[in-house]
Order: sequence, then C-alpha cells, then structure tokens
Amino acid sequence: MNFRLRYNLYIAVGLFVIFDSVLFYNKNSILFYPASTAYSSSVKIATYLSIITVLIISIALFLFGYGIYKTIKLNYMIPKLKRFWLITTVYGIIIAVVGGMIHIAPRGFHYPHYVMFLFGLPMFVPNFMFYYSGIIGIYIYPLQVLSLISVSLIGGTIMSLSIMGITSKKKSTLSIVGAVGVCPACAAGTLFGLVIGASPFLSSFYFNVLFGKTLYEILISIFSIMLMFIFLIYMIGKYRIDTNLSKHRIPGKKIYQK
Repeated sequence: MNFRLRYNLYIAVGLFVIFDSVLFYNKNSILFYPASTAYSSSVKIATYLSIITVLIISIALFLFGYGIYKTIKLNYMIPKLKRFWLITTVYGIIIAVVGGMIHIAPRGFHYPHYVMFLFGLPMFVPNFMFYYSGIIGIYIYPLQVLSLISVSLIGGTIMSLSIMGITSKKKSTLSIVGAVGVCPACAAGTLFGLVIGASPFLSSFYFNVLFGKTLYEILISIFSIMLMFIFLIYMIGKYRIDTNLSKHRIPGKKIYQK
C-alpha cells in the first residue's frame, strides 16, 4: 500500500468512525444518562459508555488529523518553522484565556472548588471545573481540549509563516502597516489566526448562554477550524511539490512548483 492511499484510508476511517459514533448516540442516547430506577447501576453504565465513546471518537479524530497532516507533508515541502512550539504554546494560552477555558481572577463563584461530570453527551464529558474565586477558574471538556490543540497547531503554523514572511524582508519595525505593505498574506494570516482561532471557544459561551444550543457550538467550532485550515493551505501554496518533476528529482534536491 502506497503512502498516499494509506493516509487517505486514515482520513476515511476516522470520518466513518466519527459518523458512526454520532449515529450510535442518537439511537441510544437514553443509555448515556442514569435512569430513575436502579440509579446506581445505570450511573455506571452511563459513565462507562460515555467514556468509551469519547475514547473512540478521540482516536478517530487523531487518525483523521494524522491523515491530513501526512497528506500535507506529502504534497508540500514546508521550510523549518522558527520557534514553532514557543509560538504555538503562547498562541494556545491566549486562545484558552480569550475563549473562556481559563478565567483569571474570577469573582462571584460560591460553589465547590472542584466539580466533575462523567456521563452525558460524548465529547462534552468527562468535564471538570476547577475554581478558586479571585485566583483562577478552569473549565475543560474533551471537545474543547481537542479544538484548542487543533487551533493552536494550525494557528501556530500560520503565525510562524507570517513572522518568517515579515522578517524575511528587511524592515526595522514589524508594524501591521509595514506587514501589509511587505506581505499582505502574512499580516492577514496573523490576525486571521487569532480572531478565527478564538471563535470555537467564544461560541461555547455565546451560543450556549444565548440560545442553549450545543449543536451551534459544534458547527461553529468545525467551521472555524476549516477556515483556518483553508487559509493555511493558501499560505503554503508556494511550497507545493511539483509532482511531475519530483518523479525525476535528484536525491537531496528540493523541488518546488513556482
């Protein structure tokens, strides 16, 4: 099996498992919540079923993401990104704070410092809330964590490419005005990554508070990540491998399609 077919298989299997898991929940949602009768035993069943479903979906998402990543590596020869992990980490922290996963010095919370739920809608459980009034508040669930990882990696790549594009031109200041003049895609990429990257988390707050619709949060998260991914593909377009020439390439030589 060649590499391209293998990575396409990862993507296909990941999508199939995710779709199948959603169908399973829709048909058997009652099992994910405890019944009023035989409560203690039904809690165990709901907990096990919820956690197993989350693990299955998480593995499927990993296969899907890995397949996408390897497909990009197969078609693009991206240069080494400087300070990628530092930029990605800082970017992820900013998104987590802006999006509401982390609350700095929160006030007015009078409930227990630690609350955890183990059963319910897959990818929204298990979730836990860690809260110390005036110090820090954290609210985490699987979908939010996976969204944060995806957004951080894509956004970190966009910002790393943006910084490389801006600094490759001999400019004394890295102002937004200068960036637009030197590299419009770079400046747009930095702002685009920050604004769109926060939207999966902002949607978690606004849509659930205003409309109480979990579906809106999921759709906005997927749409936001897709937008970032499309913009990333646009930015790395110049690094696309010329497949016609690569068949006769000289070992060690990098061939790009201009």
